Amino acid sequence: MSQSKVWLITGASRGLGFDMAKTALKAGHKVIACYRGEKPQDTSKWDELEALGGIWTQLDVSSEDAESKVKALVGEHGQIDVLVNNAAYAILGSVEDVPVDKVQAIFNTNVIGPLRTIKGVLPSMRERKTGTIVNISSSNANDPTPALGIYNATKYAMEDTLQAEIAAFGIRVLLVQPGSTATEFASETGSGVRVHPSEPYQEGIVKQISEFLTSEQFASMGASSITVAERIVDAIDGTGFMAGKEVGLRLPLGKDTGAGLKKKAALFANLASLEDVWGSV
Repeated sequence: MSQSKVWLITGASRGLGFDMAKTALKAGHKVIACYRGEKPQDTSKWDELEALGGIWTQLDVSSEDAESKVKALVGEHGQIDVLVNNAAYAILGSVEDVPVDKVQAIFNTNVIGPLRTIKGVLPSMRERKTGTIVNISSSNANDPTPALGIYNATKYAMEDTLQAEIAAFGIRVLLVQPGSTATEFASETGSGVRVHPSEPYQEGIVKQISEFLTSEQFASMGASSITVAERIVDAIDGTGFMAGKEVGLRLPLGKDTGAGLKKKAALFANLASLEDVWGSV
């Protein structure tokens, strides 16, 4: 077992966030699990986490006071050793159809939200010269999927320079890139938003992928959320399956991520071969 740490996990009330919180608690860590709105009527998950020692706190990363709330949590608990930016949602629809206000809203949650929480923990982490910041990205950052263009953009925005800027302070950044995972991703019963297609997109690839991503077939084919959570916790702790493995900035997870990684590798290999073009200016 690794040394016990204090974890702050956003979007922990369901799906991967909840499974990470549960896994980290079972690994002996202290977990502050964040939920966005009100305490749920069904408190089974709430009770399960509390029984393991988890602490629930309200935190909406899309709110302007998220940074100050995170700083207050650092003060209350003495430190935050591991920040997991998990809170996010998807928009299904063509790039042309998604209204600008919905684009602004998803960027406020998926991109500006993590920026707020990072700003909340960095001063303390820099002072202590230790800490881990985990940003839950997506395999879509490597292999963008039609009908998820705006979501893809928010996840690609997480492919940032933060690690280079803060490594000198002893702080680690981990970008987790899960593939298909058995959660409520893209489902309107979960946190997904589906935009009604305009006439040009009522047939074709956008419709096909939108229907597939909200189907029972897609939900059943994803990797186990608890297994993904276990790999993430092990990668942070250097234990279990990840013991002895060198994990750098990115952690791709899921069998379906392989095709995208190979496609991206081939793309960059082709670009590198065009030396007569990029070397001509």
